Amino acid sequence: MFLEVIDPVLFAGMLVAFFASGMTAYAGFGGALVMVPLFTLMIGPVQAIALTGLCSAIALAHLVPGQLRVVRWKEAAPLVAGLLVAISLSSGFLVNADPAFVRLCMGVFVLLAAFILIRDLRYKGPRGPVPSFGIGAVTGVIMGGAGVPAGPVMVIYYLAAPEPPSVQRANIMVSVWLLLVIMLANLVMRDAIVARTAISAVFIAPASIIGASLGQYLFKRIPVRWFKMFAHGLLVVIGISMLVI
Repeated sequence: MFLEVIDPVLFAGMLVAFFASGMTAYAGFGGALVMVPLFTLMIGPVQAIALTGLCSAIALAHLVPGQLRVVRWKEAAPLVAGLLVAISLSSGFLVNADPAFVRLCMGVFVLLAAFILIRDLRYKGPRGPVPSFGIGAVTGVIMGGAGVPAGPVMVIYYLAAPEPPSVQRANIMVSVWLLLVIMLANLVMRDAIVARTAISAVFIAPASIIGASLGQYLFKRIPVRWFKMFAHGLLVVIGISMLVI
């Protein structure tokens, strides 16, 4: 079975994971927006989400402990609670949904996310435990029900907080990581992950780890704004691809 997964799709997946994990470690978010849609075109939406969750959980695990000391749990804890409740309730729909519908949802949301990031839209609403839980719930419903990496919903909320960039980045990175782990756990409990996906993760996860390490290295040396133009253009291309392929 191990030898059966070694094919061009696997090597393409390794390249995608390398870049996407580097993107997350560098900018704090965005990797799943690249990884899930591209994996979906290769292996279908549910397995794509499972593979992304497996690889990201492993690749970013060594970065998360350091960020835990910086996170503002007063905002992050209610948001993560919202993620947990919403994903647990909505993930059953995703497992049984038409893959074509899921791809359509992904394409629309990726384009919407690109628009939000390009326009640098900011959240101007109330803050506190209830709004934080609500943002987590909205993110969780989008991710759990449609398989769409809804990280930008959390990003615009966190970036509006009067916190230093290091705290904003920690809030985003830890919440995105937990989003993927919670989603992965729900897929496992629903017995939705096939053996080939789990075995592929054994090969792809090391590429994710190397990419995450490179992203962390670049974060300390290259301003994030240099990366924005390329990342935004890439999201537009991916979103359009999901709609036409």
